[in-house]
Amino acid sequence: MKIAIDLTFLYGRKWTGIEYYSIDLYRALLHTENEIYPIVHERNDIDNNPHTQVIHSGSRLILENVSLSKMVRKVDADIVIFPAFPPPIDIWYACKSRIYVVVHDLVPLNKFRMTMPKIQRNYYAIKLKKALRKASGIITISESIKKELSFYTDRPVYNCGENISSEYLNCEKKGTQEHLKRWNLEPDQYMISVSTIEPRKNPKYLLSVAEKMNPKKKLVLVGKMRKTRDRELQRMLEEAVSRGNVIVTGYIDTDCLISLYKYSYAFILLSGYEGFGRGPFEAVASGCRRIILSDIDIFRETFHDNATYIPLNGKDVCVEFPLPKVDNDFKIPFNVLDINIMKLFKQGRNSV
Repeated sequence: MKIAIDLTFLYGRKWTGIEYYSIDLYRALLHTENEIYPIVHERNDIDNNPHTQVIHSGSRLILENVSLSKMVRKVDADIVIFPAFPPPIDIWYACKSRIYVVVHDLVPLNKFRMTMPKIQRNYYAIKLKKALRKASGIITISESIKKELSFYTDRPVYNCGENISSEYLNCEKKGTQEHLKRWNLEPDQYMISVSTIEPRKNPKYLLSVAEKMNPKKKLVLVGKMRKTRDRELQRMLEEAVSRGNVIVTGYIDTDCLISLYKYSYAFILLSGYEGFGRGPFEAVASGCRRIILSDIDIFRETFHDNATYIPLNGKDVCVEFPLPKVDNDFKIPFNVLDINIMKLFKQGRNSV
C-alpha cells in the first residue's frame, strides 16, 4: 500500500512538540510494510527516502492550500496522513486518496480558541471543521482528546498515543553541567518549564505560583514567546527577570535542554489545556525526578500519581517541600507509535 505523509511544515521552523511527533509518526510508518512517500517543502531534512516528493513554494499560504493539494493528487497514494495541521479545504473534492488527520488538540474550536490570534484561529477552525466531517479517520494522541472529539465528529477516531522522541532514549548520560554555565545556574537551584509562552499555558499563574512555592529557586522558561498585548504579563516577566528570579532562554537545542532538565530541582507546567504535553515526559527521561502539573484531565491520564498537581487559578497555592519523586518504574512512552501504527496499517493494508 502507498502512504503519503505531509511534512511540508518542517522546513524553516524550530522543531518542538508537534514537529517531533510528526517525525516520529513518519519513522513509525517506515516500519510498516508499505511504500511511504514524505511530502516536504524544499528538502527532506530527515532521511534519504527515494520516494520523497518536494514542493518548491515561497508562500506559506499557497503552499498549504494550493501546492500541497496538487502534490497529493500527483502522488495518488492510497492513504494520505496530515500529522500536524488540517489539510487544504479542496482536498476533499476529486481526490481518490483516503485522508487521515491527526488531531493533537481542539483549541481552534473549544473555549480556549480566544487564546489564539483571530486570523489564525479562524483559518484553522474552518479547515479543522471540514476535516472532522470528511476524513476517512482521525488519529489522536490521548483518551482525553478522543473523548473531546466525540462532540465534534462522527468519523472513526483512533488513539495511537503520544511518542517521546528517540533523542531522549538513555539521555541522562548526555546531560552536562557545562550547559548550565551559560545562564549561571547551579544544579538543584532552579525549576524548569518548557512550552511556548502564550495565554493557554497560563504564564502569569506560573510566575505567581513558582515564586510562592519557593522564592529561593529560580524559574527557567524554555520556549518561544508569542506576541502578546498582555501588558501585565510583560510587566511580570520584566520584573522577575530584572530581580534574577526568572531566566528566559528562548529556543535551545536538544542537548542543552536535556542538561537543563537533568539538573533542575523540578519540572513545572501549569497549562489550562493540553492535548498531551511532551515536556514532563522529556524531563523524566532526562533525569528530573519531580514533576509539578496543573490539575487537568490529560495530566491525570498520563502521569497518574507521579506528579504534584496544582489547581488552576487557585488563590492560595500551598505546596509542601520536599516534593515527592517520580516512581523508579514510571513508564515513558518510547516507541508507542511504532506499535500502534503497525496495528493501524498492518502488513500493507488498511486494517481499520
